[in-house]
Amino acid sequence: MRFARLLALLTILTATASASLITFTVDAFIDGRSLLIFQGDTLQWHNLTYNAPGIPSNPNEDYPTIITSTLNSVVQINAVSWYPDWPGGTSSDVYSSTFTGLNPDMPGAEIVSVGIAPLQARYILGILQSPNAGNGYTLILDFNDDAPGGGAWYGALVSIETADAGVPEPTSIVLAGAGLALLYWWRRREA
Repeated sequence: MRFARLLALLTILTATASASLITFTVDAFIDGRSLLIFQGDTLQWHNLTYNAPGIPSNPNEDYPTIITSTLNSVVQINAVSWYPDWPGGTSSDVYSSTFTGLNPDMPGAEIVSVGIAPLQARYILGILQSPNAGNGYTLILDFNDDAPGGGAWYGALVSIETADAGVPEPTSIVLAGAGLALLYWWRRREA
């Protein structure tokens, strides 16, 4: 009975040590309603109403989409300014150019949970679509500034918890080794 409890504790400790936390922070000037699509290592805007992200009412200005990312609190992308092109125009129902090089990539099957914390929002900011196998692990954020007049800066912090399926991290290896040594000692003591 004690052996089974020790084995269960070892399993829990090893599993807990192999989770990862990915964060993406996105700041953008929004005037209307726009969707930000995360897929693989890419980002793309889909502007639904009014001016496209980064395009204010004054045509002599444009504002970047600012992207920061971390993996387990280590910065991967540090406040990169992306100025998307708008080949279909800058008004309703148009897609931007694609930002490539999102690091880390949007994870796949190992996603445990996805959350959003609005850092700055004048109206609505949330998750429109959570990543899953059915949508190719695509995350879509909804930046909605339709109700107020004019544009405003919006900021979102997206957190993605994953269960790593790859190579165990050093903590997991140490815990597994310590657990096996403890089990060996316990079995010898019982004999």
